[in-house]
Amino acid sequence: MTTNNTNIADFEIRDYRSFASRDESLLPGLSDLQTRSYDDFLQLTVPVSRRKNQGLEALFNDVFPIESHDKTLALEYGGYRLGRPRYTPSECRELRYSYSYPLRVKMALRQGDQSIEEEIFLGEVPVMMGGGEFIINGSERVVVAQLHRSPGIDFALDRASGDKKLHTARIIPERGSWVDFMVSGKGALQVRIDQQGKLIGTH
Repeated sequence: MTTNNTNIADFEIRDYRSFASRDESLLPGLSDLQTRSYDDFLQLTVPVSRRKNQGLEALFNDVFPIESHDKTLALEYGGYRLGRPRYTPSECRELRYSYSYPLRVKMALRQGDQSIEEEIFLGEVPVMMGGGEFIINGSERVVVAQLHRSPGIDFALDRASGDKKLHTARIIPERGSWVDFMVSGKGALQVRIDQQGKLIGTH
């Protein structure tokens, strides 16, 4: 009786061919959505003069300039920059700090032809790690995607109270509180702000 002592390692693969129709995996990185959105929001690698009007840049452009009532004074926005984090991720986990960028904004106070410019510290912006997580007070947190209602006015008809129809309307602003209008079973107009208690709208 003879035995074959040939080992798999003795075979050499000289040619490897792939018959796949795609060069890359069909599954993208699960955190790509969060990281791309974060990069578009901050535009860290984009020079100030070439930033698109989106994300944090769009927020500042929407708020500023702020003018006084008589139009003699104006507070203007001139760009923002993000500094280096003060602590490393390991230090933040150990000391229970938040891993964040210091946010500094260039502002200009104008009165006629005179202008005073200054860069001010506005706050901290959390740093997103490679996996889409943040370090907040030493703990890793993630952002959960949510559906956001589009601004506008919604009308509804409720038939829950017997045969009587109850009409409701909801105002959803781009910013601010949601306002609901409804007619009670007794015909009284009621108002509710941000899902709080109802207020009587008729007298």
